[in-house]
Amino acid sequence: MIYPIILAGATASDIASSADMVPMHFEDATGVESRFQTVLSAVAAPEFQAPTVVTSGIFAEVAHTQMEATGITGQLLLEPGATKTAAGVIAALHSLRAAADSLVLILPADQDFDDANQLQDALAQGVLAAQQGDIVMLGVQTDRACRSHGYIECARSLVADGVTPVSKFLDQRSPAFDGWREQPAAKLWNTGIFLARLDTLLAAYKKHAARILMPSKTAVARGLQVDGILTLDAESYRRSRGIPFENAVLRHLDRLSVVELDAGWNELDAWQVEPEVASDAEWEAWLSGSVSGEAGWCKTLPHSRKVFADRPTATTHGGSDAATLAIWYGDQLREGGARTADQGAMESWGHSETLDMGAQHIVKHLTVLPGQSLPLSVATLGTHWRVVEGSAMISSQERVQMVWRDQSLTSGGEIQQIDNIGIRPLHLIEVAPARSAWMAERRILSGVA
Repeated sequence: MIYPIILAGATASDIASSADMVPMHFEDATGVESRFQTVLSAVAAPEFQAPTVVTSGIFAEVAHTQMEATGITGQLLLEPGATKTAAGVIAALHSLRAAADSLVLILPADQDFDDANQLQDALAQGVLAAQQGDIVMLGVQTDRACRSHGYIECARSLVADGVTPVSKFLDQRSPAFDGWREQPAAKLWNTGIFLARLDTLLAAYKKHAARILMPSKTAVARGLQVDGILTLDAESYRRSRGIPFENAVLRHLDRLSVVELDAGWNELDAWQVEPEVASDAEWEAWLSGSVSGEAGWCKTLPHSRKVFADRPTATTHGGSDAATLAIWYGDQLREGGARTADQGAMESWGHSETLDMGAQHIVKHLTVLPGQSLPLSVATLGTHWRVVEGSAMISSQERVQMVWRDQSLTSGGEIQQIDNIGIRPLHLIEVAPARSAWMAERRILSGVA
């Protein structure tokens, strides 16, 4: 039997706005289950014990109501404040009345499954490795990078129907995180789902996170248990550090394995926000409202595409701005209709070809290979880029941001580098002012910053 632990915590902002709204994983609608209920349904199979749900005390009623609506019985473990992932996991482990060799499944409440069999199929591949003492991670392949749970580098090519040893796990706060782009091994993004023996997890906490283990264990021992609801002792739990499970435990371990999960990425489609209308305050509010509170690197804001029947005239009409040109050429490229003005040039980072040259703009199709960087000169003022396929990491002196498919940005001259951090080629439409393009062309195409 497998003991599920579902992390359905709340951030400080969730708690502050609890009178008006609930965390994303509890959001539901008439006839539509919440993501929390989807996860509950995924662990309702006979091979699972009743789940332990870790959530904030202020949302206990919401969690209990949704569990009843799903027909799932289990234990609620209530944190006294904002979620502490590592502390919540060890508290849940200590609350279990299970044998030391029992298998434990840890999973976030915001994971989205199209089919419950997706989870069960992946776990079936990892059970043996978990029973033998590995912590088995479930990873997903995606060209949209998200650092909220971390990055998995495999020791060899992925095994189709089994586990693959993990050579390196980098959590989102690792200073070595950027180095993974140069590694040729298979790459997966961590989903936050783990399978391991109870004693394996307890030993890992004892060795690497003792300062979290002891306060959390005491919070369980001194907690109040009433009708399947365990409220952790607030004073004891306060002493536990508020850091993620991945950061506290996983990054220190050697015996890690991974199974590829054939499911949707749990944060990609969390919200469909239009970047043209979303203010900085709204965006930061979305980030702070993430289930884990650690999604600052996951900027997934796909915006609507505009389809043009005719090509905007770049050479004769000043009204056709760079963004309009980029959208049109991106659509044409995706449909196979873009014609090039030259045969292009192969570069160390990929390929560049000119699509149009006018008095005002020069339009290019740039292909950046996985793990490669497109170096930019200082002459990028007014240059507009649009991602046609893949995901891009944009670096400047002051910040780094993510740009996804069908997203755009315009440089104010501060952008220094564009990196392909995905597993597939990054296709960009670049629309540069004719003067800036002429000044920068040699340096960009030669790969010199």
